Amino acid sequence: MLARIAALHDHAAGGSEAFYLWIGSNEGLPDLAGGIFETGDESASDAISLQTPTHSPTLAYDDHSSSEILEPAIARAEALGQRLLRVDERTFELRRRLAQLEAQQGYAGQSGGGQGFFDVPRTQHAWPLAQDQDLMPEKLDLYDRRVDDDVVLEGRKGQTFFSAFALESEKPDYDSCIEALNKTVPEATILTEGKPDVSIVIPVYGQLPYTLNCIESLFLHRTRYSIEIIIIDDCGPDKVTAQYIPQISKVRYHRQAVNGGFINSCNCGGDLAHGKFVLMLNNDTRVVENWLDALVETFDLFPNVGLVGSKMCYADGSLQEAGGILWRDGSAWNYGRNDDPNRPQYCHARQVDYISGCSLLLKTSLWNELQGFDKHYTPAYAEDADLCLRVAAAGYEVWFQPQSRVVHYEGKTGGTNTTSGTKAYQVTNLKKLFLRWREELEDHRPNAEAPYFERERKARKRILVIDSVTPTPNQDAGSVQTVLALRCARLLNYKTYFVPEDNWLFEPAYTPALMKEGIECGYAPFDVKFENYIRRYGWMFDIVLAYRVSVLERTHDLIRQYAPQAVLLYHVADLHYLRTEREAQLEGNQEKFREATLLKQKELNFITLADCTITHSTTEAEILSQELPDARVTVWPLMFDFFGTKSKFSERRDICFLGGYRHPPNVDAVKYFVKELFPLLREKISGIRFIIAGANPSHDVLALASSDVVVTGMVEDLREVFDKSRIFVCPLRVGAGAKGKIMSALSYGIPIVSTSVGVEGAGLQKDKHVLVADTAEDIIRDIVRLYNDEALWNLLSKNGQALMQEEFSTGMGIKQLKNAIDMGYRHKLGLA
Repeated sequence: MLARIAALHDHAAGGSEAFYLWIGSNEGLPDLAGGIFETGDESASDAISLQTPTHSPTLAYDDHSSSEILEPAIARAEALGQRLLRVDERTFELRRRLAQLEAQQGYAGQSGGGQGFFDVPRTQHAWPLAQDQDLMPEKLDLYDRRVDDDVVLEGRKGQTFFSAFALESEKPDYDSCIEALNKTVPEATILTEGKPDVSIVIPVYGQLPYTLNCIESLFLHRTRYSIEIIIIDDCGPDKVTAQYIPQISKVRYHRQAVNGGFINSCNCGGDLAHGKFVLMLNNDTRVVENWLDALVETFDLFPNVGLVGSKMCYADGSLQEAGGILWRDGSAWNYGRNDDPNRPQYCHARQVDYISGCSLLLKTSLWNELQGFDKHYTPAYAEDADLCLRVAAAGYEVWFQPQSRVVHYEGKTGGTNTTSGTKAYQVTNLKKLFLRWREELEDHRPNAEAPYFERERKARKRILVIDSVTPTPNQDAGSVQTVLALRCARLLNYKTYFVPEDNWLFEPAYTPALMKEGIECGYAPFDVKFENYIRRYGWMFDIVLAYRVSVLERTHDLIRQYAPQAVLLYHVADLHYLRTEREAQLEGNQEKFREATLLKQKELNFITLADCTITHSTTEAEILSQELPDARVTVWPLMFDFFGTKSKFSERRDICFLGGYRHPPNVDAVKYFVKELFPLLREKISGIRFIIAGANPSHDVLALASSDVVVTGMVEDLREVFDKSRIFVCPLRVGAGAKGKIMSALSYGIPIVSTSVGVEGAGLQKDKHVLVADTAEDIIRDIVRLYNDEALWNLLSKNGQALMQEEFSTGMGIKQLKNAIDMGYRHKLGLA
């Protein structure tokens, strides 16, 4: 279609008349040029201007001198526009379709490989790696750390392995290779008998060098799970496989009596599997660090998963497949084929139609129930798509997990020519697949229509969450809440997106953790500015959830402009003006009073503008009900995973505090406690220590350290601190909102002594869940009493843990998020 538009534009540009194209819709539609984002070519926007009239969708072209020539083209373009702009997805489909045709994206390919209609030359790896030791640091760009750098590094390891033993030469040194493998101490626990966690089945038909390369990668990478490696030899044409594979001490080798084909070999391996899970892995692969753990852990993340598969890349770093799409006619696409694997749409877990059999995992019990791959597709091809459809028909989900990466050398056994050899069965078997599943495929779109949408067809609603930066849940309680909110949205079956308003750098320690759970994240270099992001994608969001007044101040107008259809939820985190007022009162600072007044005006204004406002604190909700009686405000309780206590009263001796020390109230709290309270406490409790835990301790905080005051910095595992501490003390004098540190302590079963500010708005009862004191004398008295009274300690610990499980669980968070969305929709629709 764009080719036609470009031709019309060129024709008009040759004359004296102006060229105009209107793509009309009865829905608001942002700038089309912002939607052609996959091309990297802004010239496409030169030929296109966009209006959003209120009449029904039409395509129209205005060239006063060329109407007779162009009328047939206009009619065809209008017909295409009508088809793409259908029902609720008309805007989505048009923009994605135009972008796809402009870029000629290489999404296609048949099941199991092969060239597709939209295949393009591969996007070769061309970026420097931070891991390259010979690269000078000053030559590294800010963005030279990407999601799949490890794939490129693994491809290099494979090349090194092939070269070391001349495996690609006419005289490969198999003897030295086998000797080296047997001397290798595997990083994984590999069993040759007993019951492992995972049985890895590798069917082979010749191609010994690739099998050895695959085995070496299995040896080199750590995993939490025990494995067995089962090699099924399908009577290949070479003699060396049968000669050398049995010599490898850590593998189980089975040679078929006769050549039965790929499907028969896989099913034979499944019959021999002893593990809880069975994993089908092609021999022409090389696995990447964390590949297996990511697959197995997907079963914990998504309770209804039946089958999960890996992201497949070529050795040069380009993408082979990020899950598969099945079309209405039974044809199949390897989504993302030949593209850059680091792009966000390929890097988050999602439900898919099918996973190629190159690397897929399912429980052995389900494999046996379904009787493995169906022999209807013998000898090979389309059996993987059929298995996925049967898994779905049995009531389970099929998931793509991009945290599991596999280098696939593709076609080393079956080839890539679909007109001859075993590969020819690919065409035949896709017809069989269609005939078996055509009724189910009726709900799928025609081939090549809206692939961005078809890649996860089960996503019906979309929510965008915006915070100031990518959450760092091991550093601050606010980040924990953002992560859990994202999880709640996903559990409500919303396709969930996250973007930072400020720092768009890909964070290797944090961004992948979100994507592993199915959150699609925005990050550089693909997106570097919120305005560009919302212009491109704003039209598709049903809900936008923005955290903090500072974020909403910079994004509100853009959200309303480019996502006018979306319900806007404003999460205050805490009322910043209230916290600033209290700081001003404590310090007697008139400048802060003026700052608090301005903050109050901003916050109350955005609360009025939002469709619904969320706070963690019942106290803040009451304040807002007085300030803005008509505002739509809901309380979303703090959520925390429950850990419980593992240490007895007698096994603990310290008292502790937890916080992030970029937050001034936390700095004030520990300075106040150490300088004014702790000297009095030392006199009453001999040998007591105060542990100051948390990220980013300032110079003032570090200066507090002494023989009995320990400043830990960031703690990866809070149990290291909490299981040694008898009391959590929270001496906050200023602040606002419900405090995550309080809930963290309760979730680990540590009794708390806190000021009123520390526990306000959290719904905690004094003397039942927590001891509350505000004067120095009362705080010291309560600490001493609790420190020495085991019965009181056990009572508070028990009550606090029970409260966390009842009122501050993820389940409660899901309920309150749904309530906030419903409240926002009622306002958006004028019903409240």
